[in-house]
Amino acid sequence: MAWHDIFTGNSVSKHGRRMQDRDAQAEDRLKSADWLAEQGTPEALGALCRRFDLHLEHQMKDRQEKDAVLELLVTAGPLGAEVVRKHALASANYQYPVRTLERIEGASAATTFLVDLLAQEQVENEFHPEKKRNLLLALAERKHPAIVEAAARFLVDFDEGVRHAAIEAIAAQEGEEGRAPLEEALKRRAEESTRVRGRLAELFGQRRWVVEDDGWLGEHMPPGYQLRGGVPVLAR
Repeated sequence: MAWHDIFTGNSVSKHGRRMQDRDAQAEDRLKSADWLAEQGTPEALGALCRRFDLHLEHQMKDRQEKDAVLELLVTAGPLGAEVVRKHALASANYQYPVRTLERIEGASAATTFLVDLLAQEQVENEFHPEKKRNLLLALAERKHPAIVEAAARFLVDFDEGVRHAAIEAIAAQEGEEGRAPLEEALKRRAEESTRVRGRLAELFGQRRWVVEDDGWLGEHMPPGYQLRGGVPVLAR
């Protein structure tokens, strides 16, 4: 290994650590960001991504620094996209990597990656529902053929907020692809959340979707709702 390679490798580590040092001066972190971007290697760009995992109390400064890092990664083009994908898969902080990817490859690629990130999450994981919930809410702002299938398995998640977010992600899609999993969720006897069941009834009523009454559903509609011609409507 050449001396230059050893020196550069050590410098990447040094500047990478500075990207996560909240006690460093902002201008020093930005100088390190510029230096890493100039190297243009996967290792240097990966170290640059570490800034996305640092959260400063001063939110405006935090956003400004992260926006600056985003722009540097966008300039790196396809390699920048590859690096932010790798970083987000190993980090709880995916928002800026997804924004970076969207700038480089477009909205469809970013949405597909959000689906990939959601695929890593487990329904049985009871300790960190926030990431699942946030991913589903992010998908609720987008339209993509893969979203319904990706979100449907979280209709039975242990966390009420995750189940509600899954409903929103599915409901945001066009057409009737999401109707079957939402109907199954409406008929789910283990569902104890009034908020979840009420949202499902509201959706079916708004879209005039007829539900096949299995006998149990008609007698256990969410509070304030009844089946009328197979459609959930507000009771009067």
